[in-house]
Parts: sequence; C-alpha cells; structure tokens
Amino acid sequence: MQRLALLALILAPSCAIPGDAAWSDLHANAYGGIYNLSAGGGVNDVSGTVGGVTASGDLSIKDSSESNFLYGARVGFAPVELILSGFSHESTHGGDFTGTLGPITGVADAETHLEFGLQRIGVGFDVLNTPIARVGLIFGVDFFTFDDFSFTASQGALSESYTIVDNEDVPIPIIGVRGDVALPLTGLRAGGEISGFQADVEDVEAELLDLDVHLAWEPAGNDWVEFIVGYRMIEFKFDGEIDDSNIDGSLDMDGLYFAIGFVF
Repeated sequence: MQRLALLALILAPSCAIPGDAAWSDLHANAYGGIYNLSAGGGVNDVSGTVGGVTASGDLSIKDSSESNFLYGARVGFAPVELILSGFSHESTHGGDFTGTLGPITGVADAETHLEFGLQRIGVGFDVLNTPIARVGLIFGVDFFTFDDFSFTASQGALSESYTIVDNEDVPIPIIGVRGDVALPLTGLRAGGEISGFQADVEDVEAELLDLDVHLAWEPAGNDWVEFIVGYRMIEFKFDGEIDDSNIDGSLDMDGLYFAIGFVF
C-alpha cells in the first residue's frame, strides 16, 4: 500500500478542463447490477471458546460462487467527487477442519457459512481531468461487515458448530488510484481503480486490496444510460482477536459484474 501513497505524491499537480465526459464539470452517475462473486480462503490457528464450544485448529474454505446486488454512485464538481458503493454476500462452502473442536479431533469435513458486506464511503480527487481521460486519487473508508462467519465440522457421527465472527464491523481506511478513458466515436468508456490499505482496527490487523476494471457502453443517440461489464477482485487478510476468537486468515473474492448506469 506504500506504493499507492508514493504514486499519489508523484501525481500531485492537477489539471481540470470542462467537457462532456461523465467526470467533467458538475456531474453525477449511479449504477446497479449483479456481481457473480466467488469467495474462498482459509483461517489458520482458529482458537477460542464460543457458546461453551472450544476450538483450536485450521479451517480451509473452498471456493463457492453466488450472485449479489452491486451498487455505486459518484457525485461532484470536477475535480472533486463523493463516492458511495457496496454489496452484500452470502454463501456456503465445503472444506476441512484440522484440530480440535469440542469432541472432534483430527481431520473433519467442514461446512462454512459466510455472510458479509463491503461498503465504501470516500472522496475522489482528479489530478488530471480532460474530456478524453482522467486520472485521480481515492481516499475513504471501507466497512467490512461480518454478519456471520461460522462453520460446522463433522466426523463420523460427531458434529459440532463454531461461530468465528458474528455481527462485527471492521472499518479500513483506504487510498487508491483510478483512471478513465473515453474511446471516441464508439460510445465506450474504459475505467479501472486499485485501492487498499493495511491498518490495525482494535485487536485486529487488517489488510485489504481491491482491484476493479470495467467497460461501459453508451448507445448512440443516448446521453444518460450506459451498460457496464466489469471484473472485481478483493483480497482481505485479518490477524488478531475478533469477538472471542483468535484468527489468522484470508478471504479471496473475485468475479464478473454486469450493471446498468445512469449519467447526469
């Protein structure tokens, strides 16, 4: 993440030119669509006692895909924008638990339930803004919400459940770089951004990396609706104590999304 901060210093001089682009002058745009998100990962050294059940071991979480609603909006007067975006996700995963969970010891089949959300509130500042392209910086906070992160381990006739995290928010300050370019005479606009940070939140060391690339198409004769296809990849690492559990793990998420946007 230090590289992002260094790039922000390199791009310090700014230039803003009026135009008809989605990022020029006084502008606003919003979108909503479907994000086919695949999530997986693992947790090392799960340890703690929750609901009278003691756990100690490693949990693997196999990839599983589910479709989610994705939304976002930007409003501003160039070169400054306010940013809001987010999505929620719920999925069930196979995998293994190796260790001790109540009466279970050794290797056991595990079914993990993930229910979380990621919302961003931020501000963008364009260091280059022309009718054809822009490059900007992003500053804000990502709120990663664990609504439910639990698993059930099964070994023969034995079965035991354990909740790693329940109703816990992890706010992460972020910094990023974004870029957009309009492709003349095509109605196409390509964009991308990379953002993230590493921070200590209470008793947890959290690290987030978020990469988003997309292509938007505005049909001929229309100047306020666009169709968007994109790819987003998120890596979230966490190490520390959440609720009554000590964890050292990561979640890897990625997938395509399709959305309809409105440009004003």
